[in-house]
Amino acid sequence: MNSNNSKKINLMIGTDPKGQGGIAAVEQTMLEQPLAKNWQIQFVASHKSATKIGLLLIFLAAFFRIFALRLTGVPGFAHIHLASRGSFSRKALLAKWASFLGFRILLHLHGAQFDQFYESECSPVKQQKVAKLFYLADLVVVLGDKWFHWVSHTFPAVKKLKIVYNPGPSVTLPRQLNSTPTLLFLGRLGERKGVHDLIEALPEVIKLVPDLKIILGGDGDLDRFRLQAESAGILSHVEFAGWIGSERKFQLLSSSTAFVLPSYNEGFPVGIIEAMACGIPIVATTVGGIPDAITHGQEGLLVPAGDISALSQALISVLINQTLAQQLSSQAKHKYEQNFSCDAIMPLWDQLYMEISNG
Repeated sequence: MNSNNSKKINLMIGTDPKGQGGIAAVEQTMLEQPLAKNWQIQFVASHKSATKIGLLLIFLAAFFRIFALRLTGVPGFAHIHLASRGSFSRKALLAKWASFLGFRILLHLHGAQFDQFYESECSPVKQQKVAKLFYLADLVVVLGDKWFHWVSHTFPAVKKLKIVYNPGPSVTLPRQLNSTPTLLFLGRLGERKGVHDLIEALPEVIKLVPDLKIILGGDGDLDRFRLQAESAGILSHVEFAGWIGSERKFQLLSSSTAFVLPSYNEGFPVGIIEAMACGIPIVATTVGGIPDAITHGQEGLLVPAGDISALSQALISVLINQTLAQQLSSQAKHKYEQNFSCDAIMPLWDQLYMEISNG
C-alpha cells in the first residue's frame, strides 16, 4: 500500500459476508486476506437476512456508518459489490452518498442476470438510473469476457473497466473419494441453476451407474424438485441437503466424484472456483463466466444450457472414465492455482486499489 494513502478511509459495501451466496463468499475471502488490513478497509453492510423493517434499519445504518467513517479521515475509495434488483436500488443510493462525501467509487458487478434485469425489467427511466450509476463509478470491475463486452457496449462512456475473477479459497483437505459414486450440486435450487434439467438428465445416468448418489446442496424450491425426482423414479438416489455451511461444503467437494452446475445464467460462479480448488471433476454449462474458468475437455466438461442429452453424457463420462476424471481434476486444480487462487487474484486487487487511490 502506498504510504500516501495510509490515512485514507477505504470502504467495502455489500451484503453481510457471513450470509449465504456467492457475493458473501467473495467478500469474506477478500476481508480475510492481508489486502484488507493493508488498505485498512472498513466493511459496511447494506443488506442482511432480516424482516422488511430490519432491512430498512440496516440500510439506514449503512448511510450513517459511511458518514461517521468519513468524519474520521480523508475519503479514499468505496468498493461496492453490485447485483440486480434490490441490490441495485440499495447500491445506487449508497454510491451517490459515498461519492457526495468524496469517496472514489469502485463498482464490482456480480449479478448473473444483470443484463436481463437491465434489458427486460427496467423501464427507460430506470435504465437511465443504471447508466448513471455506471458512469458515476471511477472504476467498474466485472467477472469475465462476457460481462466486459456487455458493459462496454451498454455503457460506452464508463470511465475505466477491468476484468478480475472471483478469488477462491485456500483448501487444505485432501481428496478422499466416497466409496459410492457421488454427484454434488451447490447453489440455490431453482430454474436459473438448471436443477430441473439435472433431475431430468439423471435417469439415463443411473442406468449405467446404478448406485449413484446425488447431493443437492442449497435452499430454494425443495418441494418442487423432490416431486420431480419422485416422478422420475430417482428420489431414492437424491439427497436434499439444504443450505450447507463452509466446513461441510469443502468436505463434500473433497469426497464427491464430480461437481455439476447446469446453470442458465451465471456471473463468475464461486462454486466452480471452489470445485477447481478441491480438484473435483466438473460438468457445467457454457454460460456467463464459466468458459473463462473452464475450457471444455481440459479443466472440465461444458454443455449447452438446457441440453439434457449432452448433460447426461457428460456426467456419464466423468463418472465412468476414471482416466478422464483424473485428467480434468489435475488440470482444473493447476489452472485454479495459477489464475484464481488468492495468491493470483489479490495482487490484481492491490494494483486496482492503488490505481483508484492515485487517480
